[in-house]
Amino acid sequence: MSINNRQRSITEGNRALELFTNREGLVRVFATYINDDPSPEKILFFHGDGGNGKSLLLKFLLTKCCKRFLWHIWQEELKPKTDVELVEYMTQKAEDGNFTKVPAVLHDFGLRLPGEEQPQDLFYGLLMLRRNIASKAQELGYRLRFPLYDFACVWYLKQKGKLSAEKLKELFPQEEIDFLVEIVNALSETSWGAIGKAVLGLFSKHLGEQLLLYLQQRGLEQEDVQEIQKMDVDRELIFELPKLLAQGLNAAKFQPNAPKRIVLFFDTHEAFWNVEERSVLQGERYFAEDEWFRYFLAELELSSGIVTVVAGRELPKWHQSHNFPIPQDYLDTHSVYHLSLTDANKYLQLAAIKDVTQRQSIINYSLVASGQVHPFLLALCTDVVLLSVPSQVLPKFNLTTSFQEKAFQLIDRLLSYVERKIAYAVHALSACRAFNFSIYEHLGQKLRFDTTKPAFDILTEFSFVWEVQQRGQNWYRIHDLVRRLDYESNREDIKGIHWEAHTELETYYRQIGEVAEAIYHANRLDWQRGVDEWVKTFNEALEQSHYEQCRSLLEVRNELIVQSNFQLGRVSCAEGDYFAILSQHEQAEQEYLEAIFAYEQQLHISPDDTDTYNNKGNALQSLADLQSSLSQHTQALSSYEQA
Repeated sequence: MSINNRQRSITEGNRALELFTNREGLVRVFATYINDDPSPEKILFFHGDGGNGKSLLLKFLLTKCCKRFLWHIWQEELKPKTDVELVEYMTQKAEDGNFTKVPAVLHDFGLRLPGEEQPQDLFYGLLMLRRNIASKAQELGYRLRFPLYDFACVWYLKQKGKLSAEKLKELFPQEEIDFLVEIVNALSETSWGAIGKAVLGLFSKHLGEQLLLYLQQRGLEQEDVQEIQKMDVDRELIFELPKLLAQGLNAAKFQPNAPKRIVLFFDTHEAFWNVEERSVLQGERYFAEDEWFRYFLAELELSSGIVTVVAGRELPKWHQSHNFPIPQDYLDTHSVYHLSLTDANKYLQLAAIKDVTQRQSIINYSLVASGQVHPFLLALCTDVVLLSVPSQVLPKFNLTTSFQEKAFQLIDRLLSYVERKIAYAVHALSACRAFNFSIYEHLGQKLRFDTTKPAFDILTEFSFVWEVQQRGQNWYRIHDLVRRLDYESNREDIKGIHWEAHTELETYYRQIGEVAEAIYHANRLDWQRGVDEWVKTFNEALEQSHYEQCRSLLEVRNELIVQSNFQLGRVSCAEGDYFAILSQHEQAEQEYLEAIFAYEQQLHISPDDTDTYNNKGNALQSLADLQSSLSQHTQALSSYEQA
């Protein structure tokens, strides 16, 4: 069928928000955090299986529900309503004069962007969050300032040799550039010992009297600036940035005309780990992955009206961490589960699927257990029906059919209804960790599929394509399940498309200097070549103290394919060296132990392999050196003897 004859996907983008179903109770919980006084001192955490609608829930709350109502309207009119009535009023009937819009941002840890700016990155992830908070606040007429955090970032960039006017414009909001340029000038024109006084003078010049008074009451002095100057930027300062941003946000709530509430949404918490790591990593090595995020949350003054909402597949284990634990009492956890038969039927009615038999067929197709309908399958089924002939009735699945098999068959059928070039593009783009129109155009020109904007719009309307905006650009990611099904497919045509796509993407990212992203695609083409390059590049970056590149490579590491114990040992040993240099001793010890274990497993397979013996000895030597530096002399002696 032609592109112009295709109906829009009912489950795409903002239209999907109009079909929001069965989460009214969760919306009420969120609304109490926005409207009750005092604000609950808890972190909202929504958890549930992939595809259950957590991301859609966050987007719905962000788009429709960040409203703080007049006190009497909330207390007397809204709180007595049922959950359904409350959501209907908030999203459809509320009059502008009855509420104030609340600044809110969505930070998606699952978005894998090319380049330095990764949502999970300790430095750039925090800067993305800071920039988005300021931007959303400014849209509503507020100006939130983070002076000490901004100074710390500028100092970090200066010490790393990355400070320039272009970098400031790239990383910070436009309205802060004049202030930051003056800080840069002060750093260049002032002696080291006088920088603290000069910077505090700039704070006094540029910040409002009320904010400056609040900061001084909280003990801000020139010694705080000097303390930042004294820190080793790689071993100390960078790990204190979460605290500085949190404290800046706490202070921002006391600025003149500050908003009564600020909402921070964090999606895809599980993206800090790959699937294997979530079940294998133990102790502080497990908690090291999201440590900066945990530190940031722990420093927020929730009672001041900073509403924090996190979504992830599993409940967090934050209370078990030694570093920056968050007690269970500070979590308000809620499950995002499958839909009931009644709610699934309501969803389909909202989607304008009028035929009763067809609705029942869709529900049967989407069942994952008796009486339980999976939202992801339901959305896919809806897309299929919208593209199929009116008389199409979906076959009934046996409940024992796996979720993955259902999803694969639905996607396969869905793509069979669109033009072949669009189906080809979907398979090609599933090779990307994230894509925008520019990457789509590049791949289309190389792989010869349709690169027109209308074709791109059709592709990004599918329910398994998720949109996220960063720096004013629309980025997209295909659902992880779809990407995995494509990768594991035995169909030769899909394998061929993936091979071409990864080949072109590896070349593309090498040309623009994104080495980590290029290594990811190299690994998908030849896992051993990718791992070899990852280890070589990581060790070179470590030797040259290019720790930012190490962090980029560690982020890609979560998705590397490593199919031998020998190579796993090499990767773990490199990570151990990184953590040891940065004085993260527990994480370093865990990585060295994992490397030793991997080499031992390899020796069971090839007991006479000299390289494995040598690498195991080197790992033991590194472990012994670490233990010795920590005065663990007995353990160090044992490790030296084994080496």
